[in-house]
Amino acid sequence: MDNVKVSIITPSYNQAQYLEETILSVLNQTYSNIEYIVIDGGSTDGSVDIIQRYAHRIKYWCSEKDAGQADAINKGFHHATGDLICWVNSDDILYATFVEERVHQFKQHPDIDMIYGDVEQGVDLQHKRLRCGAKTDYEEMLLTLNVPIPQQSAMWRKTILKNVGYLQPQWYVLLDREFFMRIAEKGRILYVSGALAFFRNHEQSKSVKEWGRWADEMETYYLQLFEDKDSIYFKYKKQAMLSMYLHCYKIARDCCMTRSWLRYLFSSMRLGIWKTLKTISVDELYRIKRIVFFQ
Repeated sequence: MDNVKVSIITPSYNQAQYLEETILSVLNQTYSNIEYIVIDGGSTDGSVDIIQRYAHRIKYWCSEKDAGQADAINKGFHHATGDLICWVNSDDILYATFVEERVHQFKQHPDIDMIYGDVEQGVDLQHKRLRCGAKTDYEEMLLTLNVPIPQQSAMWRKTILKNVGYLQPQWYVLLDREFFMRIAEKGRILYVSGALAFFRNHEQSKSVKEWGRWADEMETYYLQLFEDKDSIYFKYKKQAMLSMYLHCYKIARDCCMTRSWLRYLFSSMRLGIWKTLKTISVDELYRIKRIVFFQ
């Protein structure tokens, strides 16, 4: 089984508080044929000292300024020579059997390009809950905006990168979602239940700190998706855009981005007023009325 090489990439920037635990979660895997790559963005918080402590067990590492997380991971892709690839962020953790179990699953499913599952998430390992993935496909994700692929659980064949390319640096919070959707569109994906990784969801994590940015990037992404009128998915444009604007409305509303959530709401109404009205409460309608007519 160990003849399958697995490349694991850790992008990091000023995450010394969590970095060592992440590194050890990779180095302590029960599977041996692992190529570990650490790409640091020029940290100044002691991260480099931690990396150097384990440098003899890291295949490649560097610490230099980059253009963000996507750029760092792409550098890792460039250096990766494994048959299978994944990345683990510098505040997350892979459980000890993660690689061994994924390799076994890929051997059982030679026609599959990416396998993912569930994760546990929380501020730390003592306060965690299960975050479930789910079986899905590109069309379902496109129409519902639900991408039930926890990044920490995913691993894919290096060969699929030839078809989908690397991460797109334009995305800040959307980078893994957009990447996984490309894999789902052009390859075959498989959900296998079971939590083999931990997603550290703390106040400084990007998914929490930059919650409002999701709406901006989501709108840009969907507008770009439907630029090609010859796409086989263009027929879904109205339904998908309506779902997107409703999703962005809820994000902007929760983040108290008043101008943005009003714009998203009215955009959704133009595409489907009855569906839009069904998703908002009477209290919200009164709130909208007060804002529109009395401000």
